[in-house]
Amino acid sequence: MYLSFFIFLTQLYLVRHEIPLPKKLRVAAVNTERVFPRLSPWGPGFDRELLNEFGKFCNASMTVTPYPTHAEAFEALTSGKADIMLASGYNPGTLPTSIPLARGPVYEKEQPEMLHNIGRFELRTPYELCGLEVFVPGNADLIQTFENLKEHLDCTPVLMSTDSAAHLKPLLQLNNDKSVRFQLVEAGAFKPIKPFLHRLRVTENFGEELEYRWYLRNDIHGLKQAVDDYWNHVRTNGTLADKREMYFGFIPEETDFYDLYTLRKDVREKLPLYSKYITKAAKRYEIDPFLLAAVMYQESRFDPLAQSRTGVRGLMQLTRDTADLLGLTSRLDPQQSINGGARYLKFLWEKMEYRNVTGWNRWLFTLAAYNQGLGHVYDAMDIASYINKHPGTWRSLKQVFPLLTRRKYHSKTRHGYTRGYEAVDYVDSVRYYYYILKGLSVLPGEERNYLAPLVSG
Repeated sequence: MYLSFFIFLTQLYLVRHEIPLPKKLRVAAVNTERVFPRLSPWGPGFDRELLNEFGKFCNASMTVTPYPTHAEAFEALTSGKADIMLASGYNPGTLPTSIPLARGPVYEKEQPEMLHNIGRFELRTPYELCGLEVFVPGNADLIQTFENLKEHLDCTPVLMSTDSAAHLKPLLQLNNDKSVRFQLVEAGAFKPIKPFLHRLRVTENFGEELEYRWYLRNDIHGLKQAVDDYWNHVRTNGTLADKREMYFGFIPEETDFYDLYTLRKDVREKLPLYSKYITKAAKRYEIDPFLLAAVMYQESRFDPLAQSRTGVRGLMQLTRDTADLLGLTSRLDPQQSINGGARYLKFLWEKMEYRNVTGWNRWLFTLAAYNQGLGHVYDAMDIASYINKHPGTWRSLKQVFPLLTRRKYHSKTRHGYTRGYEAVDYVDSVRYYYYILKGLSVLPGEERNYLAPLVSG
């Protein structure tokens, strides 16, 4: 009895006098789009944002250092130059016993994917790899997958690799180079750059799934427990799912290469006719000009005479009632349509303030309202609350909107039936075009010049 009481007091003392984590934590990470983004308009990158959330969780600032390869990032961890390593698709195997290291929980698994250039035949049988050069980024696990593939084939495809695990730069070059027919990539790193590689298509999955987790120093008191608690927290409260939806939820599983080709062509040939109107309206109503351009492209494909089966018209596809409300004399006049559409978007965005929707969720709700009407967005939020979903995240509304096509749900709302699936497709399509337009404005290529006025505007 006395021993149990002593143990209880000891545990209580340790809880009350636990040594806090350092105020600054050093992080080693491979220089990929998910950690050091050039393209994303949503924030600091999916993995980087989760890392920042961990900093808030344990009240520590995070200093992140990029490394060319996972092996170099892992060496920084083992040598004491880093406290945490973001091991995205990398497994160092058995951890060294001489160094106090620990593994964090797995939060994602991604497969190696074989790509092919659409200017060449896709992979019809693995034996077609024999004797060919196959590009593989400098990821040790990907290279091992390639070596395992060679053993299985009992032939000699040739490894063509780099001294970096980064996917973006080499794949951009291979996108325009038909001489390299196949590329073996890691799906997680490929996902955010896929929309910009309009000539590279997934032809097959190869090898075992690669794990996303953190490795960390186990000699920092409390760090392992804090990491475990954090991942349990973000999994159970929806944060992990919300971030995944924000960064990747709009990227289609199958890339429509004709759609990407048409978008690039329209950026070069049609967008310049309206750039000055877009930048002026965007500045006036405090909207990202790329977002305004993405809405316009989704609505009309930059066609000022566009008309839908429901009677909406013009570049921004305004109804007659909305045009009258905005004081427009012609929905077919490009300047009036763009200015009116921007003004209407800002009006809807401001209305969301009363429902306590913040950040990017607020703009995504605004887009849904532009498509289906503000009342239906309010209805969807009410239904979300009714079925115990968070009414202020797009991930929730993406699940709820389709329910408004069913009488069981829309009969309980103020505004009734709406085309819920259309709302989801519309918002994600605008997100997709917005993401591509922003990315094309910073990547090398002809489209960058035509998008420059939106950057300067």
